[in-house]
Amino acid sequence: MCSTGIFAFGQEINKEFTKLLLHEQFNQVDKTWSNTFNADNLFIAQNGYYELFRKSKKSGYYLFSNSNEEYTSFQLEASISFGEHKNKKQSAGLVMMAQAETSGGILVEINQKKEYRILKISKDKQTPLIGTGNGWFKASTAITKTDNTIIIKTYDKVYDLYINGQYLKSFTDIELNKGKIGIYVGSDSKVKFDYLKIMAEEKKDLNTLSSTDAKSIEESFTQIIVKLKDQINKKDKELDEYKTKLKLCESNSGGLRNNDTALLGQKNRLAQQVESLDIENENLKTQLAQMEEELNQLKDFKQGIEKGNEDGDIIINLTNMVSTQKTTIEDLEKKNKSLNDESNSLFLETKDLTKQLDKVTNELTSEQAKFINLSYEADSLRRMILTLKDSLNKKAVEASKKTGTEKELTEEEKLQQMIEKEREERRKRKEEEERLRKEEEDKQNQGNG
Repeated sequence: MCSTGIFAFGQEINKEFTKLLLHEQFNQVDKTWSNTFNADNLFIAQNGYYELFRKSKKSGYYLFSNSNEEYTSFQLEASISFGEHKNKKQSAGLVMMAQAETSGGILVEINQKKEYRILKISKDKQTPLIGTGNGWFKASTAITKTDNTIIIKTYDKVYDLYINGQYLKSFTDIELNKGKIGIYVGSDSKVKFDYLKIMAEEKKDLNTLSSTDAKSIEESFTQIIVKLKDQINKKDKELDEYKTKLKLCESNSGGLRNNDTALLGQKNRLAQQVESLDIENENLKTQLAQMEEELNQLKDFKQGIEKGNEDGDIIINLTNMVSTQKTTIEDLEKKNKSLNDESNSLFLETKDLTKQLDKVTNELTSEQAKFINLSYEADSLRRMILTLKDSLNKKAVEASKKTGTEKELTEEEKLQQMIEKEREERRKRKEEEERLRKEEEDKQNQGNG
């Protein structure tokens, strides 16, 4: 039984966890968690979610933030959604009390078959903390195949499990009482986490107690006394440091000249700080003495009540002390409620705006990619146009040269034709002159005969 979880039949934890310790919305995963891209894992933050795709079919995967914060008693809440995937047994969950991340801890896991189980983690081994076999319990009325909210409350090594607002089971583990908190994605699973929230119990204070809660008042007095003693110890240490510095200044100030104003000023400031710390320390010691006296009176009152001897004066004093705070308490409670409502409203608004911003960013990225592609196409067209222009210019030059050659040949032919024509005309004139000469000679010969 020392290493095995014990099952309980009803809620075991009645503590109120109202102090917010962590509200992770996975907006800056690259700083606090991790974006991973490899053969087994694809982890990325987008659209307001931390999306996890575990490709390996052999085992699941644990994820922890960069913070080394460890928690003891708390309320852990997370929203998990299963994505579309051919594997109908996808699983995911939350890790608590993790020792050196995966060397030990407790895992609460759910799957798409509307089942849950609670496992004890030990290095690479998973052992059901409760139940038999593989540890799965059916919860068809609580778990859905898509979106689920898991809440786990733990106090003094006892755990209560709620899924989608429905209480399912209580269990305990006496070995682990402190550790880190993480998230888990099962083998061959595609899931996304919307948020992760950790709440703690508010420490009791005199302003939040009733006059009949003597035990709580005693606890509050004890807490205040411890805090005051811590403050006094810190102030004593700080005071000793200043006194040491002051002595060093005083030992060096004997040989200082009047113009060494910087060191003299430092000495005076240290002296003033020592005096101020002395006064503050005395005030703290006075407060401590008063608180210890009030605590002793409260213990005497408690002992008297236990013996049946009611001390009217103590009851009256205690009632008056608490009554003076009630009006302030009511105002603070109203203001706190208003601030909580406003905080919840702002949280929802911020979440919507973040999703819208992610959507617009994705659209802008897509448009930028399109613009880059169009720029590449435009550059390609410009280069093609320049190439065509160069080709056209070359062809025009060649055509111009060819046309010029044809014109020169035509002019030579024309000149040759003119020369030939002139020759022909001269030949004809000679023939005509020869003909006329012969006719003239014939006429003369006839006349002589």
